[in-house]
Amino acid sequence: MSDFRGAVKSGMTEYLTDLKKKVDGLTEVEVRWQPTLETNTIAWLVWHMADVEDSWINEAIGGGESVWARSDWAERSGINIEDHFGYKGIEAVRSFPPIEMATLLEYYDEVRAAAFRVIDGISDDDLSKLDTRPNGKV
Repeated sequence: MSDFRGAVKSGMTEYLTDLKKKVDGLTEVEVRWQPTLETNTIAWLVWHMADVEDSWINEAIGGGESVWARSDWAERSGINIEDHFGYKGIEAVRSFPPIEMATLLEYYDEVRAAAFRVIDGISDDDLSKLDTRPNGKV
């Protein structure tokens, strides 16, 4: 089991480290830029990646509350809690509040620490469990 945990955590660490390098130094204009009117911004994508990890690992797999639900991230970020769950279309991207990248990455770091605690607690039996979602079982 430790090989599984280590491999998953290594991959997760690698992509978050790389993400942080890529967004380092970007201006507010750059992180909120949309190449077309129907595309996501960098800021929204960073938030969405952290949010998905939070809900999938900390809630669905871990069986607990998300970092978002148990902390004050709605207030700190200015994101309406109703907009927090799921993709609400391009209007959600366009209305995404002006959050500093440092704040988004702080949320991501908190999500990641909680996710690693969940992963560290996964047993071989846990790997055989199915999670039922609206689009099927995982």
